[in-house]
Amino acid sequence: MFLKLQYVICLLRFLLMFSGIAFPCWTYAALTHTQPSVKAISKVYGFLLGQNFSLTRIERTYPEMAMQVEMARLTFNAAFPDIQKKLEAELVSAINDGNFKKIKTELEQKLRDVLSKQQITPHLARQFLEQVKARAKGDEMELDVLRYLLAVQYSANPVGEFSAQFRQRFRTDGSGKAQGIRLGLQLPRSWLANEGERPHIVQKWTSEGGTGDSIVMLDIRDAEGYNPTRNDIERFVKSGEVHDIVPEGGVFHEAGTFSMEKRTGFWVDMSVRLERAGIRMYQRSRIHQLFINGKAVGLMCMSFSRQDEPQKADAAAKLNKPICQQVLNSLVLDQAY
Repeated sequence: MFLKLQYVICLLRFLLMFSGIAFPCWTYAALTHTQPSVKAISKVYGFLLGQNFSLTRIERTYPEMAMQVEMARLTFNAAFPDIQKKLEAELVSAINDGNFKKIKTELEQKLRDVLSKQQITPHLARQFLEQVKARAKGDEMELDVLRYLLAVQYSANPVGEFSAQFRQRFRTDGSGKAQGIRLGLQLPRSWLANEGERPHIVQKWTSEGGTGDSIVMLDIRDAEGYNPTRNDIERFVKSGEVHDIVPEGGVFHEAGTFSMEKRTGFWVDMSVRLERAGIRMYQRSRIHQLFINGKAVGLMCMSFSRQDEPQKADAAAKLNKPICQQVLNSLVLDQAY
C-alpha cells in the first residue's frame, strides 16, 4: 500500500538536499546581518528619522496642530513600539557603536538639509499626519521599508507579526506549477516572496525581507493519481515508513499526522548536514504533506546555519515553528469543497 508514496518520498528527499537556496553569510544577532540586510535596515532607520523630523517640524511650525501631531505619533508608536531603539541595536550589532554614531550624525544632518527646505502648508501637514497614521497599518510606505520595519519589530516573536494582521496573501489558479490545484494561504508581510527555481516549488518566502535564514516553500507535485485515506496516512506514520523521507545522512526527529481541509496529512521534523559549492551548512526542516486530486501539496519550513553551529538553525526553527503552523492553518484548498 505504501509503495504508492515512494515516488513522492524520493522527490521530497531530493528537494530537501538541493532546495536551490542561496546560502547567507551568517552573523548571529536578532536578525541575519549581510551587506544587503544592513543596507535595508539603514534605509528603514533613515525613513524613521525623516518621519520624526517632519512631525517635529509640523509641531513647531503650527503649534495649533500639536494635538494632531501627537495622535499621529502615538498611532504609529503603538504599532511599532520602541522601533527606533530596536533599529539602532541592529545597526550597532552589525557595524559597531562607533561607526553607527558617525553614520547617524551624517544622516541626521542630511535629513535636516533636505527636509527643512521642503515647503510645508497646513494642508500638506494634515496630509502627512494622515499618512503617518496609515503607516501604522502597513500602508503608505515602500514595501522594502515595511518588510524590514516588521522584521526588526517582531524579531523576538515572529508569529506576532501574523497575529497583528500584517499578512500577505497568495493564491494559485491551477495553472503552471500548481498542476491544476487551486489554493490560497497567508504569510507574514516581512517574508519576501519569490517563485521557486525548481519545477515543483510553486513559491517560496524568505524571512527578514529576503535576507534571513528561514524559508517557507509551497511544493506541488504529481502523486500519480494517489489519494491516500486517513487510515493510509496513519499507517504510513505508525509503521515507521515515514522515516524514508529523511535524506541519507539526515536525522529523523519526529513525525505525526494532522487534519485540515477534510483531509489527513503527515508532518516530519528532520535535520541534515549539506555541502553546496564548498559551503557546509546545517538545515533543520519541518514538512507538511497533503494529497488532493492525485497531487501532493507540501508546505516546507526550513532554517539554516553554518554546519558547525547547528544550534542556531535549531533555535530559528523553534522560533519560526508557530509561523509555520499559522501558514499551514491558513491554507484553503478550493477543490476540497
